[in-house]
Amino acid sequence: MFINTIKKYIEKFNLFQKGDRVLLGISGGLDSVVLLEVLYLLKKDYELKLFVSHYDHKIRKDSLEDASFVYKLCKEKNIPFFYTAASVPAYAKREKLSLEMAGRELRYNLWFNLAKKYDFQKIALAHHLDDLAEEIFMKLIRGTGKRGLAGIPIKREELIVRPFLFVTKEEIRKFALEKNLNWREDYTNKDLRFLRNKIRHILIPFLEKHFNKNIKKNIKKTALIIAEEEELIEEFAKKKFEEIKFYIDRDLSLKLHELKQIPSVLRRRIYFIVFQKVGIPIFRITYKHLESLENLVIKRVKGPVYLPGGFLAYRGPGYITFTQKVFSFPYFAIKIETEGEYSLPTKQKLKIFKIKNQEKLNLPNSMIFSAEKLTFPFVIRKRKPGDRIFWPPIGHKKLKKFLWEKEIPSYLRENVLVIEHINKIIGVWNLYIHPEYKVKKDTKEVIVLQII
Repeated sequence: MFINTIKKYIEKFNLFQKGDRVLLGISGGLDSVVLLEVLYLLKKDYELKLFVSHYDHKIRKDSLEDASFVYKLCKEKNIPFFYTAASVPAYAKREKLSLEMAGRELRYNLWFNLAKKYDFQKIALAHHLDDLAEEIFMKLIRGTGKRGLAGIPIKREELIVRPFLFVTKEEIRKFALEKNLNWREDYTNKDLRFLRNKIRHILIPFLEKHFNKNIKKNIKKTALIIAEEEELIEEFAKKKFEEIKFYIDRDLSLKLHELKQIPSVLRRRIYFIVFQKVGIPIFRITYKHLESLENLVIKRVKGPVYLPGGFLAYRGPGYITFTQKVFSFPYFAIKIETEGEYSLPTKQKLKIFKIKNQEKLNLPNSMIFSAEKLTFPFVIRKRKPGDRIFWPPIGHKKLKKFLWEKEIPSYLRENVLVIEHINKIIGVWNLYIHPEYKVKKDTKEVIVLQII
């Protein structure tokens, strides 16, 4: 009966495709042990290839015993096993996060990286209806929009799937007892210092006793309706995102005019797609972050908007760009004496090479000069006070004024790369090339500068 129920949800929400390589997040607790058992029993039906990831949070002294327990389960079933350990308390302290938030962030980062490295089509997690109810109440307490009322999605970014989302903890326990399964108990699940545990052990039982004993079933009905609506909105958002995205160097950007025309409900979904694409930790995003992004788009607020994980969003001429926080470097000047690769303070490399002008180029993050004009040696350096560029017909213009006219945000101007030849500026990275150094039709050879 339980197996058939799970199959129904797998097929209704199209959670697996035949032949999928599936990574299971297995802690060793009741829910994840049952998930492992169920998908092991169903793997022939969907031709699944199963793999297991266990994350040791280093919170409990006996955490290694959990890992050993999961390893033995995998060995019995001949399932490949990934073991990862990291101190969640240390990470939480460093990033100023709660233990729960820190653990979740580290786990999801690990799973996404494993999926990318080993070509997993799905990541299966054991969240169930009780978890869904707890998540909804947590978001209501902290403040949420309609997206939050959906709680935990049954499917996320076509990668994460939750086959148990609409079955209760009691149904899972009943199946485990029928199958004589063993599991590990985590005493931190009863620690009332955590908000989730307060909701689980105090709030929900109180509501069931004094208001409605079927509150979880009612949440399930509402969540199912919202989940279907969310899936439709998400598809619209993905389509719009593909239409308005582009890249400046390696930074993901959105076309501002088109973004403004999109209803705010879709804009917010597009922000979340961006967060996922660039690696911004979604769990740390708050309403305040979304409101700040809206102000950046609609109200011409200069910004930048600082986002979790060391990222920021800023407004340029006709676009919004999402990038990792820019740190100012001390003055530097690198003498370029020959072709090859040179290290920049940004931890990137600058590649210098020559090619014939006739060769077609489509190189990202590069600049091209006439090799007949730009000869060795030349200098790549940081801008400095008093820098001027040649600007016909007025003669010269201060670089500071040029960057202001180009609407380069002040916090990005400090690290602009300058190309200097024979004591004059002949290039400003991706913004300016001295007229004499530009590639023309009769130019035979070009010199390429590319950041890699």
